[in-house]
Formats: sequence, structure tokens, C-alpha cells
Amino acid sequence: MKPLVLAAALLGLAPVAVLAQTGGAGPAWNGEQVHTFAIELDPQGRMVSMQPTAPMPDTLRNALESRAAEWVFQTDGQPAGSIRSYLRIAVAGGASAGEPLRILSATTGPAFDTLSNPVYPTSELRRGEGGVVVLQVEVDANGAVTAVDFHGDKQRATRSMANAARDAAWQWRFTPEQVDGTPIASTVLVPVCFMADHPVPSSCSWQGPGARHLSRLAIVTLDPAARVDTQAGQLAGF
Repeated sequence: MKPLVLAAALLGLAPVAVLAQTGGAGPAWNGEQVHTFAIELDPQGRMVSMQPTAPMPDTLRNALESRAAEWVFQTDGQPAGSIRSYLRIAVAGGASAGEPLRILSATTGPAFDTLSNPVYPTSELRRGEGGVVVLQVEVDANGAVTAVDFHGDKQRATRSMANAARDAAWQWRFTPEQVDGTPIASTVLVPVCFMADHPVPSSCSWQGPGARHLSRLAIVTLDPAARVDTQAGQLAGF
């Protein structure tokens, strides 16, 4: 049997893979990566600061900061003060000189803090069966998970996979967004990908709000303090 991989799209440390049977590094998935930035916005949605939450190459950081400076952040209503959010940017390419950097998706919301991978169900593991589960996770103002449900009428996974993903989600912790210094609750859609053999990016795509076709790295907050508008139609899934 070929090595089986539980590819956890949700981790925000992409590309991340947990080898279910053998040791070693997981697949790079066409060089796709995701980078998270802590951002400060004024009450009108203008970006005041943008800091990566993890170390990254200066060239990549500068490129992403340059792109983000052109984006618009839209607030719902009139917040009482400044906004602190987390900008999650999924990219592909740009690994070598002359290779263009592509922005796959850009979303705002709370940041992942503590994560745990789902357990790959034994029967599906033996069969080499994969699937995608999209979870709807309620996060309180303290960053704790208060409810976990399935997003959409039909999951592309077995019941055992869906239950494994839901069980893992109860252990997650988030860093919440803040409005005027006060943490706020959020509702977050998170794809979880169980994938055997050699996964490719399209294997774990999913359908988000408004029937948008989203990549495995796209995590969507339904009620962010500020929504990002890239003003560009080339983003995959947007």
C-alpha cells in the first residue's frame, strides 16, 4: 500500500501534512503556502500596520505587504474605534527568480492559536479513501470553540471522517479579532482534507458562501470585523 497522507488544510502552516503510516516530510502541493499577518485598521478600514505572525523571507514579506497596501478593508457599520484582525494570504509560486507570485486567496478573521489534527479513520485509511469536510466553527470572544457544525448540505467525506474532523475542532483555540480593544466572537468556515496517496491542490477544493469555488487554503470568517476587498478578479475562489 502507498503511504497515506492526512493533509490538514486548516492549519495555516501550509503546506502541512501528517504522515499516517510513514515518517518524513509531506508533499509540497505545488508550492502553495499560507501566511498570516496581524493587521491594525482605523475606524474607516485603512490599514495602519501589518506584521507577520511567523518568520518569513524579507522578499516575500515585502511583496505581500506591497500587494496588501492596494487592498480595501470594508467595515460593517461604524465601529467605535480601531480594528485588530488577522489577514490570511494563500500564495503559490514565487519560489525562484522570475517565477511570478500568485495570490490564491485573502481573508480576514481570528487567527489559529492551538490546533490538533483529526485522526484518520482506520477503515478509510486501509482503503486509501479520502474526503473533504467543511466545518462551521463558533468562536467566542476568548478564542474558545463553543459550537461545531457542518457547512453545507453534503460533505465530500464519510461519516467517520466528518466526525473525526468535528471532534478535533473542539480542541482548537483562536486569537480573536478586536474592535476598539475589545475581543469579538466569530463564525469561521474551515476545510479539513483527508487525502490518500499523492494529493493535488484541486483534490481539496470546496464551495464557500455564494457558491464560490475555494482552494484548500481558504478559510472564511462569516462575520469579520473588516472584510478584505482585493479589487482583483484573478484570485482563485473569489
